[in-house]
Amino acid sequence: MELKIAGGVGEHGRNCFYVDAGEDTFLVDCGKMGGSDNPFPKLERSDIRRVKYVFLTHSHADHTGALPWLFKNGFDGTIIASSQTLEQLTFPLNNTVPLENICTDNHGKNGGITFEYGRAGHCAGSVWYHFFVDNKSILFSGDYTENSAVYQCDKIRERKADIAVIDCAYGNDETGFEEHCAEILSSVRRLREQFGTLFFPVPKYGRGLDLLKLLSENYPDAVYCGDEHFAAQLLCARNDRYWYKNVTISALDYKNGQQCDILFISDPQLRSEKSHALVQEIISSGGHGVMTGTVENGSFSEKLIGAGIMDFLRYPVHQNVKEYKALVDKNDFRKTIPYHTAEFSDPISS
Repeated sequence: MELKIAGGVGEHGRNCFYVDAGEDTFLVDCGKMGGSDNPFPKLERSDIRRVKYVFLTHSHADHTGALPWLFKNGFDGTIIASSQTLEQLTFPLNNTVPLENICTDNHGKNGGITFEYGRAGHCAGSVWYHFFVDNKSILFSGDYTENSAVYQCDKIRERKADIAVIDCAYGNDETGFEEHCAEILSSVRRLREQFGTLFFPVPKYGRGLDLLKLLSENYPDAVYCGDEHFAAQLLCARNDRYWYKNVTISALDYKNGQQCDILFISDPQLRSEKSHALVQEIISSGGHGVMTGTVENGSFSEKLIGAGIMDFLRYPVHQNVKEYKALVDKNDFRKTIPYHTAEFSDPISS
């Protein structure tokens, strides 16, 4: 078993890992890098034709966006992911298998590959994997956090692997989770006093619900609104006890024409015409934006930040180097590889 890094190490985006396991060669994720002239994984057609399976950690585009490209370049194998992840994909796929169909108690076997998985805390459907092939093993954390107030995480503990590819998206920033939350709360208080209505562009699946919980618990008198998709995710969180924790999250007050104090828009880079129109309406009324995650080059979100119409305040949904090291110390990995950041391309010494 050999690992080839096709993207995601030494860079932020196009996460893709090629595991040569002979007849059972597989990929973990196949992402696309937004805002790049070279967005696709570093895979040759000869590599792609050998791939039998693609295991997805979750649905975000930097982990799945290159799948149509993969098919166009000769892939004819099977896509394996949690049923939630498969439902969240925005493009049709043939020959998909939900993890739940081939796993019992989070243990599975596919061809000559045996594996285990757990919930990764990043969004509904997100998982980590531990693969075993020919007396060797390799672990992929996926996008991983133990801090989410909303999403379930099965903590990676006391695992032994020859190689572990671990989320370290925030690089050398050692700012703690609680510090980030405190900065968001103080900044939101200031921005609300200055601008009134605030809009938060958030992913369709992920940190938006965490933000709603954080803000509504600390500012319960504010009116919180969300678009139709955001409201649907809130309903899912109330009905699903596997991917979501059993926590109380504030209700949304969403009606056409109703004034909101804080509005969640399920379009992080604000690409759609509907998002543009909604944001322009808020801005024209004196409102302001808050971006809490990755800003892609050339996006409308980047333009608004550059114009001073939107602030950047990180809400952590990944690990930094301190959390990376702490996770490594709780396991037995012969070699570790930090991924999802441009700051590191080699193992990090403790």
